Amino acid sequence: MDNRVSGSDFDTQLDLEGLPRHLVLSVAAGLTYSMMPSDRILIVDTTDAGGDGVAIVTLPSLADAIGKFYYVCAPVGATGGDLSLYEKETGSELATNGDMDADDDHIILFSTGKEWRTILDGVA
Repeated sequence: MDNRVSGSDFDTQLDLEGLPRHLVLSVAAGLTYSMMPSDRILIVDTTDAGGDGVAIVTLPSLADAIGKFYYVCAPVGATGGDLSLYEKETGSELATNGDMDADDDHIILFSTGKEWRTILDGVA
C-alpha cells in the first residue's frame, strides 16, 4: 500500500485552506501585525522595514488555533528587515525558529492548543 502524499492531497492533509494573505510591513504602514485564526497562509514582505528594522507578527492564540496548521513566509527577510514571530500568550519571540531573517525563510506550525509545534522548518 502506497501512503505517500502528493499535490493537492498534501494541501488537504495539512488543512492549509484559503487564499494566501500578502502583507507588507513597513515603517510607514506599521511594523506589527496580529494574525487572525483565519490567516492560515501568510506571506510577509519586510522590504521597507528599514535597514535592520524588525517586523513582528504575533501568532493567533493557541486556543483559537487548536488543530490548525499555519504557513508563514518571509520572501525578502535578508533584503528587507527581519521578521520575528511572537507567541500571543507569552508576548515573546517563538522559542524555535521565530527569527526569520534570510530571504525565503518559511515555516509551517501546528497548534496543539498548549504549544506550537514546528512541522516544517525552512528558517535559516
